[in-house]
Amino acid sequence: MSDEEREAKLQAAKALREAGFKYLAAELEHGSLSGLTKDEPFFLLCGRDRLAPTAIKAWIEAARISNVPDHKLERAHETIEAIEGWPGDRHYPD
Repeated sequence: MSDEEREAKLQAAKALREAGFKYLAAELEHGSLSGLTKDEPFFLLCGRDRLAPTAIKAWIEAARISNVPDHKLERAHETIEAIEGWPGDRHYPD
């Protein structure tokens, strides 16, 4: 990733944080989205999606079989806990 791309991500994260999107900003700066390259497809699950915890649990099982590092598995478990603790309304995907 070029310095220009990294700087663009940091600026976007700053704008997101200032607008109140703290989780998205953190992911862009330090999380899964920090390594995202230009035009790279990605898949996003939100806390309002009733299927998100189930999908993340399936990812954890596949990741465990594939020997993904424990810290990534732990982060996925933390995300499930955060989603399950989120007080917003839940529904099936749009």
